[in-house]
Amino acid sequence: MDKTGIFELQKVDCNCNDCVFMNRNRNKMDSYNHLHVGQEKASHRVNYGDCSKLNKPVSFIPNTCQLETQDCFKHRREL
Repeated sequence: MDKTGIFELQKVDCNCNDCVFMNRNRNKMDSYNHLHVGQEKASHRVNYGDCSKLNKPVSFIPNTCQLETQDCFKHRREL
């Protein structure tokens, strides 16, 4: 898949990982490191942050479709 296809898929998935309103909470994510010892690639790992549009904490797994964010999502690379 080329870059255009990836970008279009991200816009359909509406994952918080690609949203301009997402502010990451690295400390919360790191607090769960003990659950992932020995896993070099934990693509299933939950990420945490705060949504600046909805003013609420969010959790998500990157590269998965989030149906609940279809109305609030704005891709961080959209013009």
